[in-house]
Amino acid sequence: MKVALTGPLFLVVLLCLLQACSSQPAQKLPPPVVDKGQPAPAMQSPDIPGRPVPSTVQPPQQTMPATTAAARQPPAVVALLDQAEQQANAGELESAAASLERAIRINPRSAVLWHHLATVRLSQGESAQAEQLAVKSNSLASGNAAQQVRNWRLIGQARRQQNNPGGAAAADDRAAELERR
Repeated sequence: MKVALTGPLFLVVLLCLLQACSSQPAQKLPPPVVDKGQPAPAMQSPDIPGRPVPSTVQPPQQTMPATTAAARQPPAVVALLDQAEQQANAGELESAAASLERAIRINPRSAVLWHHLATVRLSQGESAQAEQLAVKSNSLASGNAAQQVRNWRLIGQARRQQNNPGGAAAADDRAAELERR
């Protein structure tokens, strides 16, 4: 028995063959972090007035550029973090908190996002919640002493707002201890 590939059956077979030949789209990589440094001052040429002398280019030092916390976040999180910063600067603290909560739903293991939300909650006068959010940030920031120092300082501020001077002093001491390391 001979089967003729005509009509809809032909189209299905053709589409399957074409799909099998297609390749995956290339993944878009984030742009590299570039440390541009300071521009060299323009110098006047002694030979021709008004013509700049080409500066001597020195090789870059062998240091790794500092990567920011935002550079390590997914693009959607970076956009939400920027939006939250603008909202907080405009005094729209509830909107800033909502943007940060959305970012946390995308990347719940980011100590930086939890810290920013704690900062907004502290600004809103919600010191107990701010303290708990900073504690959460600390639990995610193991090995990141700088983030832990920021969290302990925020915990100290939250405890001062809660009229807990002993707890605030203990948090400040912990921050100072981490800074000495």
